[in-house]
Amino acid sequence: MRDYAIYNAQSHSGLAGGGLLTRLWENWKAHRAMVQLVGFSDHMLRDVGLTRADVVWAEALPLSVNAVMALEERGTLLRRGKVNGA
Repeated sequence: MRDYAIYNAQSHSGLAGGGLLTRLWENWKAHRAMVQLVGFSDHMLRDVGLTRADVVWAEALPLSVNAVMALEERGTLLRRGKVNGA
Protein backbone atom coordinates (compact mmCIF):
# COMPACT_ATOMS: atom_id res chain seq x y z
CA MET A 1 0.00 0.00 0.00
CA ARG A 2 2.84 2.37 0.87
CA ASP A 3 4.52 1.66 -2.47
CA TYR A 4 1.20 2.25 -4.24
CA ALA A 5 0.82 5.66 -2.57
CA ILE A 6 4.40 6.67 -3.36
CA TYR A 7 4.05 5.54 -6.99
CA ASN A 8 0.84 7.51 -7.45
CA ALA A 9 2.30 10.60 -5.82
CA GLN A 10 5.35 10.45 -8.08
CA SER A 11 3.30 9.76 -11.20
CA HIS A 12 0.86 12.58 -10.61
CA SER A 13 3.56 15.08 -9.74
CA GLY A 14 5.60 14.20 -12.82
CA LEU A 15 8.53 12.78 -10.84
CA ALA A 16 8.19 9.33 -12.39
CA GLY A 17 9.56 10.70 -15.66
CA GLY A 18 7.85 10.26 -18.97
CA GLY A 19 4.34 10.87 -17.68
CA LEU A 20 1.45 9.03 -19.24
CA LEU A 21 3.43 6.76 -21.55
CA THR A 22 5.69 5.60 -18.73
CA ARG A 23 2.71 4.89 -16.51
CA LEU A 24 0.92 2.96 -19.27
CA TRP A 25 4.08 0.94 -19.93
CA GLU A 26 4.42 0.08 -16.23
CA ASN A 27 0.73 -0.79 -16.05
CA TRP A 28 1.04 -3.04 -19.10
CA LYS A 29 3.95 -4.88 -17.44
CA ALA A 30 1.89 -5.24 -14.27
CA HIS A 31 -0.98 -6.74 -16.26
CA ARG A 32 1.48 -9.19 -17.84
CA ALA A 33 2.50 -10.25 -14.32
CA MET A 34 -1.10 -11.36 -13.77
CA VAL A 35 -0.48 -14.06 -16.40
CA GLN A 36 2.08 -15.61 -14.08
CA LEU A 37 -0.33 -15.52 -11.15
CA VAL A 38 -3.00 -17.29 -13.19
CA GLY A 39 -0.60 -20.22 -13.50
CA PHE A 40 -0.31 -20.58 -9.72
CA SER A 41 -2.32 -23.28 -7.98
CA ASP A 42 -5.05 -22.20 -5.57
CA HIS A 43 -2.83 -23.41 -2.72
CA MET A 44 0.06 -21.21 -3.88
CA LEU A 45 -2.25 -18.22 -4.25
CA ARG A 46 -3.55 -18.76 -0.70
CA ASP A 47 0.05 -18.85 0.53
CA VAL A 48 0.59 -15.32 -0.78
CA GLY A 49 -2.79 -14.15 0.55
CA LEU A 50 -4.74 -14.18 -2.72
CA THR A 51 -7.62 -16.07 -4.24
CA ARG A 52 -8.25 -16.92 -7.86
CA ALA A 53 -11.11 -14.37 -7.77
CA ASP A 54 -8.63 -11.65 -6.75
CA VAL A 55 -6.41 -12.45 -9.73
CA VAL A 56 -9.37 -12.50 -12.14
CA TRP A 57 -10.49 -9.15 -10.72
CA ALA A 58 -7.03 -7.64 -11.26
CA GLU A 59 -6.81 -9.02 -14.79
CA ALA A 60 -10.07 -7.26 -15.69
CA LEU A 61 -8.79 -3.82 -14.64
CA PRO A 62 -8.20 -1.32 -17.44
CA LEU A 63 -4.68 -0.47 -18.58
CA SER A 64 -5.01 2.89 -16.85
CA VAL A 65 -4.66 0.99 -13.55
CA ASN A 66 -1.55 -0.81 -12.32
CA ALA A 67 -3.00 -4.28 -11.67
CA VAL A 68 -0.25 -5.38 -9.27
CA MET A 69 -0.60 -2.31 -7.07
CA ALA A 70 -4.39 -2.50 -7.14
CA LEU A 71 -4.21 -6.18 -6.18
CA GLU A 72 -1.84 -5.37 -3.32
CA GLU A 73 -4.16 -2.64 -2.08
CA ARG A 74 -7.20 -4.94 -2.41
CA GLY A 75 -5.39 -7.64 -0.41
CA THR A 76 -4.66 -5.15 2.36
CA LEU A 77 -8.27 -4.03 2.45
CA LEU A 78 -9.52 -7.63 2.42
CA ARG A 79 -7.29 -8.51 5.36
CA ARG A 80 -8.74 -5.56 7.24
CA GLY A 81 -12.28 -6.61 6.30
CA LYS A 82 -13.03 -3.44 4.34
CA VAL A 83 -13.96 -4.96 0.97
CA ASN A 84 -17.30 -6.65 0.44
CA GLY A 85 -18.05 -9.22 -2.21
CA ALA A 86 -14.53 -10.62 -2.47
